[in-house]
Amino acid sequence: MTRTRPEILFLIILLVLAVMGALLTVFNRAIVVPLGGDQVYAPIWEAARLVSQQADANPYLPGALPRSTVLLAHEPIPPRFLYPYYSLALFGPFAAISPYSLSRAVWMTLGMISLVGLAFVAVMLTRWRPGPVGTLIYVLFAFGGLHSIRAAFLGNPSPVIAVLIAAALLLVVRERYTTAGILFGLTALQPAMVVLLLPFVFIWGVSKRRKGLVWGLVGTLAVLIGGSLYLLPQWPAFHYFELLAHFRASFPSSLAAVAWTWFPAAGPRAMGVVAVLFLAILLISWWQAFGKGARWFLWTAALTLTITHLIGIPVSLSSQTVLLIPFALVFSTLTQRWHQAGPRISVVLMAGLLAGEWALFWLTMRGSLTGPPSSALLIWLPVSALVLLYWVRHWALESLRLKASHLEALRRL
Repeated sequence: MTRTRPEILFLIILLVLAVMGALLTVFNRAIVVPLGGDQVYAPIWEAARLVSQQADANPYLPGALPRSTVLLAHEPIPPRFLYPYYSLALFGPFAAISPYSLSRAVWMTLGMISLVGLAFVAVMLTRWRPGPVGTLIYVLFAFGGLHSIRAAFLGNPSPVIAVLIAAALLLVVRERYTTAGILFGLTALQPAMVVLLLPFVFIWGVSKRRKGLVWGLVGTLAVLIGGSLYLLPQWPAFHYFELLAHFRASFPSSLAAVAWTWFPAAGPRAMGVVAVLFLAILLISWWQAFGKGARWFLWTAALTLTITHLIGIPVSLSSQTVLLIPFALVFSTLTQRWHQAGPRISVVLMAGLLAGEWALFWLTMRGSLTGPPSSALLIWLPVSALVLLYWVRHWALESLRLKASHLEALRRL
């Protein structure tokens, strides 16, 4: 029996993936793109094309982005470019694709592929073995959640950034620090998702004296920010005002902001109290992870990603795709804790989280996939992840205490 050479097998896999990607792009362009939902990707495409045609153009200026797409032509609010100037390095190649419908279809395909990559990398990262039934439910949980479908449909960059985060965390666990630092730096293409994670990575890297991680992160950020400032020195100020206007228009977008609506008499003080509480929890967790190993680092990174969606930073529902990382960590721990019952509990949790999200969608958004998400939807998955992560920590610490007590008992024999 002859064996297939690895090179030939690799080429066959690439060919199959290329064909599947092409078919998916054709499907997206023919079926999905005509359904609308241009409000996320269309401003990205317009901004990237504007800068590619005029090197000194400022995509943040009012009226800078034309209303060339069908949806934007009827939008009452002018389109806004809400990403840092250096993110055009990612969006530029897709803006070169014309017409717009083909460009968006290709971008949607990249988002779907990123969701697949995120699911697999999260399993590798947490060393989880879900089993046949667990794998099926996990696939539905990873790709069938409202946040995942919305991210892919609207063309939000969140899945791309989420898979970069997962890959960077995996490289840290495998002690490939320089490459991990570079990937962490690239995640700044969507700062709202990593505005808390990157400081933690830097602090932990310094505490462990991982020079490759620290310099890879700092160097990548220096290249991105420094290069963009050279091309358009005033972009940070324009970007800030665009984000502020968008935040006011999309308020609330986190648990801290939701607290404002729950206690209108207290107003910003209610939001401030929630934000300070979560910030205190985060800082204490960072301090406890200072100098600790990869497992502690991974749990704290998962907690940081979760609290990012609760502390008051304006984030979108689509960015919750990154919460697949903390959830995979929880499911992996359940399997370790109870070898027989753990996989079943994981299946029940995934089904419950998925059913709860869709129930809230139909109850609060009336089935509108492109409408603004409700307050309940914004906090459902992050709060669930927060509670489950602290169960993971409690069980891990109890296990350590149990092992220590066993060792002490053995010493007394």
